[in-house]
Amino acid sequence: MRRGMLLLLRSSALRNLLRTSAFFLFFGTVLMMATTLLEGTFRAFRELRHEEELKFLYFNNETGTDHFIVPNIIHLIRFNKTEFSFVDYICTQAAFRNHRPDHFYIHTDSPGGKFNGKYWELIERDLELRSRIRILPLEPPSEIYGQQLNPEWRLYHGGDIARIRTMMKYGGIYLDNDVYVIQNLDKYRKFEIAINWDEGQFLGTQVIIANRKARFLPLWLDSYREYHPEIWYYNAGERPTVEILYKHPELVHRVKVQFGADFDLSYNLYTYKEFDWRALDTIHLMINHRHYMDPYYNVTPFFDENVVKNYPYPFGGMAREMVAASGMENFIDKKI
Repeated sequence: MRRGMLLLLRSSALRNLLRTSAFFLFFGTVLMMATTLLEGTFRAFRELRHEEELKFLYFNNETGTDHFIVPNIIHLIRFNKTEFSFVDYICTQAAFRNHRPDHFYIHTDSPGGKFNGKYWELIERDLELRSRIRILPLEPPSEIYGQQLNPEWRLYHGGDIARIRTMMKYGGIYLDNDVYVIQNLDKYRKFEIAINWDEGQFLGTQVIIANRKARFLPLWLDSYREYHPEIWYYNAGERPTVEILYKHPELVHRVKVQFGADFDLSYNLYTYKEFDWRALDTIHLMINHRHYMDPYYNVTPFFDENVVKNYPYPFGGMAREMVAASGMENFIDKKI
């Protein structure tokens, strides 16, 4: 009888202990979830408040700030380009491996956001790279402030407008498709906007690193109210430099030489074997101009992983580095 009572008491105590443990476990789980939710909400609120406070009225674009104010997103714009070339692949790999962005946003009018070709398939197989890529639909502009874009240059003038609007919407790092990233670009993410503006030249649009609230961006876009469809680089480079930056250079962090936008620097990639390209942060390959820059053009009008093995000028070495770093030949050997 006594033994039965003891067993009953022990059983009852065990049930009470289990109920108590279950309660505390449930309560702890709810508390942990609530804490996580509150932390996330607080972090989002703090970032939103910081974004609202970031008016840049007295911002110093020479010294910058001590923290990042530009999102670590690389933007690429691809109009009327459904196939990735070897150079597209090399430049994407260089941006990924030498800068390490959180994301790539590819803005494109490609039907269904689909790309094709051997080199896009290689990107698809590079799971770490592919996981960072977001493909966003974007039609090339056909007009600006009621003015029709030059039909012959629509994709180019439209691309100039699209990059400004993209920066105003997201902020981040805009790169032309044939810009090769050499160094990590984080040091420029501490400025309101960093842009190429070489001595004695107009600004370059090949690389733009900006917070979406940068003061220069809406002024730049607004300058298109006087659109000159017959002049190639008037609205993208000449007018904003002369009408805005000559008067207010403090609106931008002026980058000289380091973004590699000068013609002579690009020319060296195909002509000067001793060119020290590693001293730059990025360089514009000017791949569409290579036909008159490269003495080897008639021999090698197109680059691929085989041609660059023996290409004697600096671009050959740059391309070989990315071929090796990406492991693309391993994927090719497995028969795409």
